[in-house]
Amino acid sequence: MEVFAVQMDIVWEDRLANHAKAAALLEAADVPADSLIVLPEMFDCGFTMHAAQVAQSKQHESEAFLAQLAKQHRCTVLGGVVGPLVGTHASNEAVAFDASGSLLCRYRKQKPFTLAGEHTHYGAGDRHERFTHLGMSISPFICYDLRFPEVFRPAALAGAELLVVIASWPAVRSEHWVRLLQARAIENQAYAIGVNRCGTDPNLPYDGRSVAFSPLGESLGEADGAEQVMHWTIDAEAVRQWRRQFPALDDAHVQH
Repeated sequence: MEVFAVQMDIVWEDRLANHAKAAALLEAADVPADSLIVLPEMFDCGFTMHAAQVAQSKQHESEAFLAQLAKQHRCTVLGGVVGPLVGTHASNEAVAFDASGSLLCRYRKQKPFTLAGEHTHYGAGDRHERFTHLGMSISPFICYDLRFPEVFRPAALAGAELLVVIASWPAVRSEHWVRLLQARAIENQAYAIGVNRCGTDPNLPYDGRSVAFSPLGESLGEADGAEQVMHWTIDAEAVRQWRRQFPALDDAHVQH
């Protein structure tokens, strides 16, 4: 499977500018059909606490854009959006669309970043989600989820072979980002891919470092801090073979 990660310098709270930027980056990348395209957390607005201001309307504008991208490139597209307001809270979500523009998956971030007050503006999810692309089982996660291995293990035990973390992970803690992704790959015997933003917002700088790890924890390539589209090739059979050869996940079920 070919994976293309869109590492963007997200324009603060400007949906249309970010739609245009994502489209241009992908146009220049020459993405083949049947690839998996991944965009960062809140790709259309940045990691803002102005939930009421950036929430999608009932027309789901950014989801419509992602669905259109999927149809245009004949790919599966996964990206981070803000769901419509429900009362005073919105939701920080990862949504995936197939090449026909149909919704494959909607995941709500399970661990809001309390240090930034995210829990006061965005409701938390309570479960993992999975979807399939080219026969490979994929589970999306969002940013701060990465610090909680217990959030990932149920997905792996349910069959997830690729763990995708979309993020707005700041430069000040970027080494944690890379090492925790590597750990999630090793302990879950899965590919782990992290797609981060770059650039700056009014609060923090971001140094990108979008990265992919094999099920054995080997780096498949890491981005620097510039806007770019990263490309990795992954193989579902590598996950299955390693899990057969070294059945640690089977032992996770065993009570001694």
